[in-house]
Amino acid sequence: MRLSRLASQAGVTVKGADPELPLIIRVDSRETQEGEGFVALHGAKVDGHRFIPDVLAKGASLIVCEAASYRDEWGSLYPQCSFILTPERCEYGLASLASAYLRSLEHLRETIAITGSVGKTSAKNDTKALLEDYFKLHAAGGNYNTLIGCAVTVLAAPADTEIMLLEMGANHRGEIAAMVNYLPPTIAAITEVAPAHLESFASLEGVLQAKSEILASKNLRCAVINGDNEMLRRRTEELELPEVIRFGRRGEVLFARERLSWEKEHFTVRAILTGLDGLSFNLSLQLAGVHQLYPLCCAVAIAGRAGLSSREIAACLPKCRNSAGRGEVRRSESGAAILDECYNASPVAVKASLTAMDTADIPGRRFLILGEMLELGTASVPEHDRIFERALHVSDLLYLFGKEWENVDGAADYYYDSIDALIEAVDRMRPGEGDVILVKGSRSNHLERVVKSLEL
Repeated sequence: MRLSRLASQAGVTVKGADPELPLIIRVDSRETQEGEGFVALHGAKVDGHRFIPDVLAKGASLIVCEAASYRDEWGSLYPQCSFILTPERCEYGLASLASAYLRSLEHLRETIAITGSVGKTSAKNDTKALLEDYFKLHAAGGNYNTLIGCAVTVLAAPADTEIMLLEMGANHRGEIAAMVNYLPPTIAAITEVAPAHLESFASLEGVLQAKSEILASKNLRCAVINGDNEMLRRRTEELELPEVIRFGRRGEVLFARERLSWEKEHFTVRAILTGLDGLSFNLSLQLAGVHQLYPLCCAVAIAGRAGLSSREIAACLPKCRNSAGRGEVRRSESGAAILDECYNASPVAVKASLTAMDTADIPGRRFLILGEMLELGTASVPEHDRIFERALHVSDLLYLFGKEWENVDGAADYYYDSIDALIEAVDRMRPGEGDVILVKGSRSNHLERVVKSLEL
């Protein structure tokens, strides 16, 4: 399909070349390669329109910019380039274009969107692993869970896409509502509602309201929810949705008899899973803890709703693995296992990781390297205090990093004000064979530096 055909539906203007969709569009000028597109966003510190000449010089094939910022000479200097001019901020023009393209996909069977306080990326990855052998599936890459990320994902989808798989995140009210308005899912999943981004949402009820925005899709046919979350169960009952599938220890997709063990180089979770068709099967996977059964069961529920049998799902489960920063186990040169959980941290996620470290039969020492948990507002001190007390009980050696720990009584003896000092302190204890090192913290702590250092 030609870009110009969608432009009028989206309320944008196209100048220059008229390419066929799909389109590869980058949000970072440094990552934009020859033949790719670039969208000029207004960032908190920098206006992306400043970098349009740079990406044009690199051979960009498409530019999305605000109409007021377009220069006529660009069209004559770069006739091979297409320019999408938006009447307002670029993200809204691009989202309108993505919305029109999504509606045009003739083979599309389902648009699946996943949100949640924890586990949404794991659930997305697991859903992709279960469905990609049976459908022509297009999924969000990396952490593309904003309005612009979802729009870019949709615009890159092949014309014969049957399943569109999106991830929707938010740290403010209304963000998911905007995504759902432009890109309405037919299947909407909520992995969990828990304390996260409380600085913006103020309370757990605020988190629930924000995540529930995904259920307002005009195209919704089915909601998939964590059946063990009472607040979430009540909310879906109030909304009188067309269909609700619950997963967890209660619901239609179940896990039971779960147990965690440490097997030399990795955690293994074993459980009995019951699929949407009522068939049960044994599960044995390398997961970072029993808590990861929730996003996995979310994916099983979605796959079942998409038409897969439990036998088909069970055959694909070995493809469901932990990814970098989300429970992947690495090895240090000295033989210690490094549990890489450095991508994100919230109170419920940290508690779950500590439970895994505490309950598994780890033969050696338990090293805990914990970064701070951000955006908790007034709940920050009590939440960090509770994690600290639990970490003292679980760990043989404890290391804390991030300014939020400075307000916790007793934490000073375990606190490091630089990554380099923390790495040096860990090295002095010579972690080796049989030891397990958990590295977990908010993304902005950059604890991946610790993981890379320990691997050397």
